[in-house]
Amino acid sequence: MNAISDHLTDSQLRDLINGNVDERLAVEWEKHLEDCEKCQAALQALATGAIAIDSLVADAKLLHPGSESAYWPAVKAVNKEFRTSLNSNSTNQQNTPIETEPSVADTHSGIKSPRHSNTGDLDFLSPSEDPAYIGRLHHFQIARVIGRGGMGIVLEAFDSHLQRPVAIKVLNPQFQSNDTARQRFCREGRAAAAISHEHVVPMYQVAKADEGDVAYLVMQLIEGDTLESRLSSAQPLPPGDVARIGMQISAGLSAAHGRGMVHRDIKPANVMIEAETNRVKLTDFGLARASDDVKLTKTGMVTGTPLYMSPEQSLGETADERSDLFSVGAVMYEMATGFAPFQAPSALGVMQNIMKVTPTAPHKVNPLITRPLSDLIMSLLAKNPSDRPESASAVASALASVVNEFGPISPLQVPAVAVNEVKRLSGNYKRAQRRWTLAAWSVAAAALLIATGIYIVTRPDTGDNLPSVILPDNPGTVWSVDFAPDGKHVAAAIEDGSVRIWEVGSQELLKSFGAHRGIVWMVEYHPSRPLMVSSGDDAEIKLWNTESYELVRSWEADSAVRGIAFSPDGQKLVAGDREGTLHIYDIDSNQEVARKTHAGSILAVDYSADGKLVASAGSEKTVFVFDSESLEQRQALTGHDGPIYNLRFAPKGNQLASVGWNKNVRVWNTDTANEEFNLVGSEGDVWGVEFCADATHLVTSDQEGTARAWNLSTGQVVTTLRGHSAAVHNISLDPTARRVATSSRDGTIRVWDMSSVK
Repeated sequence: MNAISDHLTDSQLRDLINGNVDERLAVEWEKHLEDCEKCQAALQALATGAIAIDSLVADAKLLHPGSESAYWPAVKAVNKEFRTSLNSNSTNQQNTPIETEPSVADTHSGIKSPRHSNTGDLDFLSPSEDPAYIGRLHHFQIARVIGRGGMGIVLEAFDSHLQRPVAIKVLNPQFQSNDTARQRFCREGRAAAAISHEHVVPMYQVAKADEGDVAYLVMQLIEGDTLESRLSSAQPLPPGDVARIGMQISAGLSAAHGRGMVHRDIKPANVMIEAETNRVKLTDFGLARASDDVKLTKTGMVTGTPLYMSPEQSLGETADERSDLFSVGAVMYEMATGFAPFQAPSALGVMQNIMKVTPTAPHKVNPLITRPLSDLIMSLLAKNPSDRPESASAVASALASVVNEFGPISPLQVPAVAVNEVKRLSGNYKRAQRRWTLAAWSVAAAALLIATGIYIVTRPDTGDNLPSVILPDNPGTVWSVDFAPDGKHVAAAIEDGSVRIWEVGSQELLKSFGAHRGIVWMVEYHPSRPLMVSSGDDAEIKLWNTESYELVRSWEADSAVRGIAFSPDGQKLVAGDREGTLHIYDIDSNQEVARKTHAGSILAVDYSADGKLVASAGSEKTVFVFDSESLEQRQALTGHDGPIYNLRFAPKGNQLASVGWNKNVRVWNTDTANEEFNLVGSEGDVWGVEFCADATHLVTSDQEGTARAWNLSTGQVVTTLRGHSAAVHNISLDPTARRVATSSRDGTIRVWDMSSVK
């Protein structure tokens, strides 16, 4: 063929799309395509079929991109990079997956894995004085290479300042000299660091991209694996896992979308799964955007992973939130069936399938997949963005109802979604007839949320608000907060394993240190000494010096510790764990002096004001009251109709308050074992409870994102504190002033001025 005057036939173009061309001929034909607009148009028509792209992709402006379009060099680069050696005559999607760039499950993740010890291309590291490490980057001691990818190298490191392990992603050395790439890498990293959500890998630090310096990102080191590794066997996951993982991916995306950030590269390798909790965490937010500067400058390559690209991405058009949803659908399809929905022998073939092919519905491939789950996945894969679900929040909410089909779920299993995203749910939900069930699922999801007390905050920040100080941008859910005895500081227990110390007056973060492996559930100041205790998902209870923040001593329980409390005299510490064991420790002798086990998990514990009683509660729907020395049971207080999430003795008198599932707020008399109050008015599960200093008022916090102050003489709400955009899990009262601190799933702490409340 004469590459100047002749044109490629339809048959030749199809062979090129399907990878059925040897390397020499493919190079010749691709060179011809660069200059021949007629062949470009013919190739585009074959790739998309005899349909108008405008009818499929709202953002696509042209039916046939011109020769100057980035699409054509992208086609060449992608096809060359990803050409497979598989038998290209096969047309069975399930047996002919595209061969993409070899990836390691933890290449972009910050996941802790025993693989990879290659230390090449690390000239940017300084020598370490400790032979246990392969080098040093500023104050980070580098332990090993976790993985390598197109954009960077991921390292396992130890932060010598904060004394915790971290993952560091360093921009690939070959791109460090590209100032545009360096600046955008850091800029997008900083934007990603603003996302605070339990299903997003927390970003701790973004290095300045100064001239001559190395650009890098510091993030949480996750112990676990990736969704990519779980799908490596090409077998479908259990339907409940498909819905649960999809729900958590969508919730993480809602947090990003709420801040105006689009991921653009949702794929199994960027979905982390924690080993102990099985919780999903998304990574590499914003880095797909940074890779534009590298890849388009270098090769003209379209950013994204071809198997999971949206139609608009495959055309090089602008990707928005709905593009991420398409990628979520592609990932969920693979989880449900064991194979990606648009597989083909070449990357160009994948792009053709994305534009043209509607895959077989998952429930027809895998009979275990329910019809609602299957239909939701197919709605995410709609070619036209306007036909996809309206937001990531809508998808997370719909999937919550699907998850519930496979067994009851607790509020902890339903992730928080961004309030800005939720407000968009009031829009029009017109869908194609074949996806009519999505609207029904939204109703079902709402019914589920009402039935279980799981609420998404949609109301504006109005009502009887009081002035508050906001301590923002904590790296994940703040599970508990406690005022220091002097009222100047608050300590916060953070989802990423850290404890943070804030100065309330200046709103300044004074200290952040790694305290536990996994979630820190509780933190509490000692009543009289410069000490603080924390407990975590790692089954450890740790005592810290609050002047140096060095570890004083630690104890190991039988499982995760959700509840801890000091005795009033500060000599003892009570802790309750997930296995149902109550532990009493002497903090001076370091000994466990008593223990008692009951059937269910323990979620909350407390000492009475005189130190003579200990109470515990949790999954058994019963508050147990024990003698604090012998742990002999004194009372069993029944009346809750679900799990009890927290409890608190009054600072004087004989009252005990307990709160929990299904709006329960109950106040008991510990002398008579009678229920004195059943406070009605909460609108969701109640998580936190505290008495005021004179025991005349009770303050509670709930799933709705609010805190309420109750007058115990009337049983009525006297004020409601609104402002958080997600569940408020814990509250603390300032011992020196009339202030309340609330900690939330939205990653913030608020300190409220209650001086005007009567």
